[in-house]
Amino acid sequence: MQTVLVLITFSLAVGFLLKKFVWDPIFESTRKTISTVDGERTKCGNKDCGCH
Repeated sequence: MQTVLVLITFSLAVGFLLKKFVWDPIFESTRKTISTVDGERTKCGNKDCGCH
C-alpha cells in the first residue's frame, strides 16, 4: 500500500515539474503579447487612448 502512495506522489511531482519547466515555456513563447504605451503598466493596448 505504501508503494502505491509513493508512486502516486512521485508521479504528481514529476508532472508538476514537467508542466512548470517544459510545458509552460514552450507555449508561453507562442502567446502574442500586446505592448502598451506606458511600458505595459496599463491594459489599454498599443494606442494612446487617453485613459491614463
